Amino acid sequence: MKRETREEYKNLPLGNYHLCLDRLEDRWIFHSEDDYRMGMAGVALSVLKFGVNIYAFELMPNHTHIILNGTGEQCMKVFSFLKRRLSEMLLKNGRRPMPPDYGCKLIPILDDDTLRAQILYCVRNPYEKDYCGPGGHKWGSGYLYFNELAAVIRGTPASTFSKAALRKIAGSDDLLPPEWEIHPVLGILPCNYIKARAVEELFGSAKEYHTCLVKEYETAVKIARSLDEEVEFSQKEIKEIANTELRNSYPGRLFKTITQEEKCLVAVRLHEQLGLSSLQLSQALYLSELTITQAIRSKDYGFK
Repeated sequence: MKRETREEYKNLPLGNYHLCLDRLEDRWIFHSEDDYRMGMAGVALSVLKFGVNIYAFELMPNHTHIILNGTGEQCMKVFSFLKRRLSEMLLKNGRRPMPPDYGCKLIPILDDDTLRAQILYCVRNPYEKDYCGPGGHKWGSGYLYFNELAAVIRGTPASTFSKAALRKIAGSDDLLPPEWEIHPVLGILPCNYIKARAVEELFGSAKEYHTCLVKEYETAVKIARSLDEEVEFSQKEIKEIANTELRNSYPGRLFKTITQEEKCLVAVRLHEQLGLSSLQLSQALYLSELTITQAIRSKDYGFK
């Protein structure tokens, strides 16, 4: 991470941000439930130590997404704190620490529409990787929103633990608020500090939230590109995307009446907008991979 980038981030004003810790391409950060519990504790301690507000976060095996409110300086303190803790955790477990140049991206969120989109992208990550259903990942905050079961996932108040026990759970001597609850499997529960009600107010209803979570493909791709990540679509999703684009482009037309040239126009648009490959599109549009490749490369279809 360049020093100039770090200083630029530190000078950003109070606001909402997407803090994305870089992914480790060749290995994982979290290898066990103990590792994930330590990661959960790190996010919780960030709220106490640096005064940020967190709307959503997800711990992935080799990176982390956090949607938070604070100044740029506060956000970078959160990053440095998590990097140090995770590096110490890896060393303790006999693994290589974080690389010296390990960095992050800090994306400013300027309005409520963008905040909605960034929260969806964050929470969608485990679902997209096929770890679980939407909002079903236990190492993050996704299960808190519009979920009646979240209210019964409770723990034991921190006030009932000894200092030694809390030090082991949190991996720190920092005191936890006595009312914060600690779950025997999940560790320090995110319901202690996540602004779940504010997230729900952004969407208004459970139906709108879940529909957006699994359907806003183009927005997810745009955010992924800004983070140098890729969105992984299943073949079923690609077929649904292609059929939706065909219906929107040629309303009232049956699939069998749409010409090869018209399908190629749709293929080129989806390749440009979503980064879908010729092979993926060929299976969804029932065209040969070679035909779609030629269309993508051809100036006649408007792709440059």
